[in-house]
Amino acid sequence: YNAKNELIRTLKQKAPKENGLHKASWYLAEKGVRGPSRKLAKKNASEPRGVTVLPGNYKVVMHYGKHKDSTTVKVAYDPRVEMPFEVLKSKYDLQKQLEKQFERTGKAVTQLNKSKKIATTYKKQFKEVDQKKYKDAIKKSDSIVKSINTLIDAMIGKEDKRQGITRNPELTPMNFLYTARSYVGSLKEKPGKTQMQLIKNADEKVDEVMKKIDNFFKTSWPEYRKEIEGIDFSLFK
Repeated sequence: YNAKNELIRTLKQKAPKENGLHKASWYLAEKGVRGPSRKLAKKNASEPRGVTVLPGNYKVVMHYGKHKDSTTVKVAYDPRVEMPFEVLKSKYDLQKQLEKQFERTGKAVTQLNKSKKIATTYKKQFKEVDQKKYKDAIKKSDSIVKSINTLIDAMIGKEDKRQGITRNPELTPMNFLYTARSYVGSLKEKPGKTQMQLIKNADEKVDEVMKKIDNFFKTSWPEYRKEIEGIDFSLFK
């Protein structure tokens, strides 16, 4: 918990089977956000790591079964380096700003993945029941999945199934976001024109693809849903 008593991180691990001295670690980071991925996150997935906290006092509460206890941890910057708090705060604020974009893109791609799963499920069921009868619905499902894949590729790049270290030639919004985050993360002084321009570039690239995704969910997806739900279809024979 921070100084405002706000919960900023939750770490869980399985209770040890053996008695003795055990350790739990907090790497001085807040709760993070999930960026875009081709796979849907598992329901029991661990909380993602976020931005490193600012210097200050934090309350740690340890839960074990019905028991709990707490203590205060003082977080300080490396005492060997002179680092004004204003610089750390400026860096922190920019990282939180970028984090919002990562969260925004993550939610958009998650929704695309969920829609893709729905369309793929319908296609499979249509084929299993009567491929010839439902050929138009199967074709429409294929088409909508293709559109979804195109949007996901536009955000995070085309999937590369080659082995080894590979790199996609096209620059995606995520490339711009990662670059901006890297530059901001390495700051040792107040943000300058370079960092602000990189963030601006990333925002513009994200907005370009987000407009296409928004348009998809306003037009193509509702049309597909209406057509599929209008089909007289049952798994019972």
